[in-house]
Amino acid sequence: MPDRAEKEEILHKNKKRAKALAVDQKSLEKDLKWYGMAKPYIDQYAPQDPFLTVAWLMILVLITTYFKSVLGFVHGYLSGKLGMLCCVDIRNIFFQKLLGYEVNRFSQSGVSDAMSRFTGDIGSLSNGISLFYGKLVREPLKMFACLAGAIFISWQLFLCTCIFAPIALVLIVWMAKTLKRVARNSMAEMVSMFSQISESFRSIRVVKSFNREDFELEKFNKTNLACYRRGMKTTKYGSLSAPMTECLGMSVMVMAVLLGAWLVINQETSIFGIRMCSQPLDLGTLILFYGFLIGASDPVRRLSDFFLQMQGAAAAADRVYDMIDQEIALTDPENPVEIHPFDKKIVFQNVSYSYPKYANLNQMVNKITFWSLFAFLRKKKEAPKEVLPEMQIVLKKIDLEIAFGETIAIVGPSGGGKSTLLNLIPRFYDPSGGSITFDSIPYKDLRMKDLRDQIGLVTQEPVLFDDTVFENIRYGVPDASREAVIEAAKKAYAHDFIVNKLEKGYETSVGPGGGLLSGGQRQRIALARALLKNPRILLLDEATSQIDLQSEQYIHEALEKFVGSRTTVIVTHRLSAIRLADRIVVVQEGEIESIGTHEELLEKSPFYASLWQVKENDKHH
Repeated sequence: MPDRAEKEEILHKNKKRAKALAVDQKSLEKDLKWYGMAKPYIDQYAPQDPFLTVAWLMILVLITTYFKSVLGFVHGYLSGKLGMLCCVDIRNIFFQKLLGYEVNRFSQSGVSDAMSRFTGDIGSLSNGISLFYGKLVREPLKMFACLAGAIFISWQLFLCTCIFAPIALVLIVWMAKTLKRVARNSMAEMVSMFSQISESFRSIRVVKSFNREDFELEKFNKTNLACYRRGMKTTKYGSLSAPMTECLGMSVMVMAVLLGAWLVINQETSIFGIRMCSQPLDLGTLILFYGFLIGASDPVRRLSDFFLQMQGAAAAADRVYDMIDQEIALTDPENPVEIHPFDKKIVFQNVSYSYPKYANLNQMVNKITFWSLFAFLRKKKEAPKEVLPEMQIVLKKIDLEIAFGETIAIVGPSGGGKSTLLNLIPRFYDPSGGSITFDSIPYKDLRMKDLRDQIGLVTQEPVLFDDTVFENIRYGVPDASREAVIEAAKKAYAHDFIVNKLEKGYETSVGPGGGLLSGGQRQRIALARALLKNPRILLLDEATSQIDLQSEQYIHEALEKFVGSRTTVIVTHRLSAIRLADRIVVVQEGEIESIGTHEELLEKSPFYASLWQVKENDKHH
């Protein structure tokens, strides 16, 4: 016979069972009520035959699958299109920003850095935008729907099963920061590789002439291995994300199974004194709770992967917006002064110019942290406090007047500041001190377009574009007629070789950088381009220093007929070009040593006298 304690235990279990049966009875009665309301409609429209019922269900499954597939295609297409359109807009903004930089910006930071950001980084950013809209819209909806169902069943039990959520959040945030840092360093390493490749190919003649192919290959291998090591760090941390998410997700499910099983098996409503539900859960309700958790686990896993994958795009966004967010040093005034055709004088008054010795462009910008992908959510931090860079002084205390119609030659040793002085005239950069005026108007009060419309420039390295001769000549005057282009070519002594030596004449393509033409041909086409513009101010920066004597003679004959009716500034070492000048300016170590005519400078400028003596000796030999 059972004793009293055993009887009480049996009685307690029977009460629990009776209570559970009562709960089941109420649930069944409630379901029966709904079934009773729905039955007439089901009997009216649903097939009565069992096989037809199965057939209709399968058709419904098929239709919903097709509908889901169509919506998935539309969603993927639209998110991809959005990413590509954002990429187009960002490229336009980025390119416009690059065009607005000072001309010496790329010599300081390197073209490879800008190209790396322009191609690879913007591509990564575009993929990130597509990913952002591809998953961030869909997955959270699925997750929130399943979590809402689990919370509806028992929010207390749901909170208990989420005990590992804070750990997962901390680990994901740590992983994201690490991945972003590693991705940024990897992108910077790629810039070094692009720079080295560009330098090697640009200097291929020197490399081959000195038999340094093995050296260049070894140097590239080192850079390539450094990129590999950076990439492996990204791979390592990226590979950790899936196992980490899976382990944490499984921990949540194990916790849910244990807690739920305890409540159902023992027909309890609380755990450790914490109330989980108002009534004991039945097995069906618990299975539904598990189903909701399982349904939410896949979107949670996808979102965690998405969050980590987005760090590469965020690092790319940092690098792209580093350049976009910089303030352009050269800007037009808010209320520009209208300039009439230049006809008086250019005045340099106590002008100086210097620039910081930055190691690279990243030291020139504020460090920006992106808390999200988009510009309106970015928050700019204060720039890190760093030691001010050393300043490279190029020009100091320049006082010079250039009258309209006057031809000025600037001579001096290499690195003395001649080209910098010339480049201040079209405002390629602003002086660090002093002022420059055009017809008594400070040139910072003029629109740069109005100023440069009156200036023609021919540089030491003639810049031609991969287009026809005709389009290259009229590059500065895109609406010029064919007759005007031919006339400019004749003035530059370029017409004869264009017609007689080029296969298609003016329609001949010059190739990238004008590589299909000789140096003298390129220089005369560049001169024709400047003459077609008919500028009030003509600037020649060592325009004949790297061409043959015949081409130089042609160019000087063209200049003799052209310079008298406009202001001309010539940076040169060639005596034939110096003879065109009304005055000669000797620049040494950033300062004007002497100004005068040829005869005057032979007497008062030791440097000019020695330069002339060397040239004379070379001529006699």
